[in-house]
Amino acid sequence: MKLMQLSLVAMLLAARCAIAQDFPTAPIKIIAPFPPGGATDLYARAVGDAFQRAWGQPAVVENRPGASGMIGAEYASRAPADGHTVLIGAASLHTILPLLNERMGQTQKNLVPVSNVGVNPSYVIVPTSLPVNSLKELIAYLKASPGKYSYASAGAGTSQHVFVELFKQTTRTFIVHIPYRGSGPMMTDLLAGRVILGIEQGPAALPQIRGGKLKALAVTTSRRAIALPDVPTVAESGLPGFEASTWFAVTAPAGTPPAIIARLNAEIVKTFATPEIRNRLLAAGVEPETSTPEALGERIRRDTEKWGAVIKSAGISLDN
Repeated sequence: MKLMQLSLVAMLLAARCAIAQDFPTAPIKIIAPFPPGGATDLYARAVGDAFQRAWGQPAVVENRPGASGMIGAEYASRAPADGHTVLIGAASLHTILPLLNERMGQTQKNLVPVSNVGVNPSYVIVPTSLPVNSLKELIAYLKASPGKYSYASAGAGTSQHVFVELFKQTTRTFIVHIPYRGSGPMMTDLLAGRVILGIEQGPAALPQIRGGKLKALAVTTSRRAIALPDVPTVAESGLPGFEASTWFAVTAPAGTPPAIIARLNAEIVKTFATPEIRNRLLAAGVEPETSTPEALGERIRRDTEKWGAVIKSAGISLDN
């Protein structure tokens, strides 16, 4: 009986190895849960290049926007767990939205990590007319008039919202939240000075910063941004340990064989290290960064715990 069980295990392992060796047997779909043109789409097309170069099979990016990314995430999570469908999503999709929406919480359980693909440095930005030129001066400015000023986000429960709430909790300042319907309207009112503060990712913020229309006081990542190396981190600006990252990652439907996950991961890591892909991403203001599946899983767990504490303390919901 024991010999039969061992033989069965050996046969199953051999079958899994054969499946991984034959992979892929069809075009690979990369689900981008936001419209074309944004950072998610940019990463998705770079991932598609990685897969197509490795295996010669077409890699098709499918944009399935809606419900803050949930439409695309649900579609990917329900796909066959054979490696031929993967999801590209931002940190908020995996670590913030599941805390605020039960439906996304369940979807997240049906996805498994493959690899990080990059980080979008986020900048603490203010209108050029605001009489502050450093984070220290901004904090003093806010403390001098608690509740007088407003900050902008791309919507309730977005990373921009949660990042500023972490900043408020860390600095013990009070500034009113104004949620907008996306980054475009948020940036419009920030440029006009109708709100005085925002935290926004590089692709949206860099043109305005470089054009002298907004001031970048700090970057929220743990290290300085490659695009703006003269801008200090929040931690360097007097808030040690402060870190808020908008990273992007590839996940796959739960149940995808580990050997196939390993093959997907290996091709992403290899291709994202090439100068061509690195330079393409850096030119857009984003920074390529890959990982093992295990490291991505730990990052999701750690950030979910971190943002859960911020959300609870600030009383954040999708309505505020």
